[in-house]
Amino acid sequence: MKQTAALCFILISLFLSTQLNAQDTVEWSKDRKLNWSDFKATPNLDIVAYALTSYKIEILPSDIMVDADENIQDYEALTVVTNFYKEHSWVYEKSAYLLLHEQLHFDIAALYAFKIQAEFEKLKAQKNANYNSYVSIYQELWVECLETQKSYDKETQHGQLVTINDTWIDKITEQINAFEQ
Repeated sequence: MKQTAALCFILISLFLSTQLNAQDTVEWSKDRKLNWSDFKATPNLDIVAYALTSYKIEILPSDIMVDADENIQDYEALTVVTNFYKEHSWVYEKSAYLLLHEQLHFDIAALYAFKIQAEFEKLKAQKNANYNSYVSIYQELWVECLETQKSYDKETQHGQLVTINDTWIDKITEQINAFEQ
């Protein structure tokens, strides 16, 4: 019983998307860049930052079913998207370059969604429907995404070092483009 409850909790945590209105999110797209009007939350003055980008890498469909053998029903339909959350993202002091920096945070999340999707496709090709296999990939790449986000802020001093920030933009864009070919 405890194992079933834990499994349900993990399902809810990882696979159910937030029930927000579509107007409250922006799905990542190469053609749709963020703008300051997307940042709708009140700035958190307790955080030493000029802006905050809130995003989530989501697995769809959100209503997956897992059988008694821990296999995902209709696992072939799993896809991964990255959403920006307007009502949780904020800006304190706007600048064009800061917007580029925040966009790259969103782009980094999208890159990891592409990586997760690519690994999911490998599992699908092997006809692997095992829930734990998918969760393991998601968790591993989610941790890597967070580490990359921290490295990005550290190396660029939160976008203050323009040349290094530009290098990051080029590097992440190149990696995303490799997935889109």
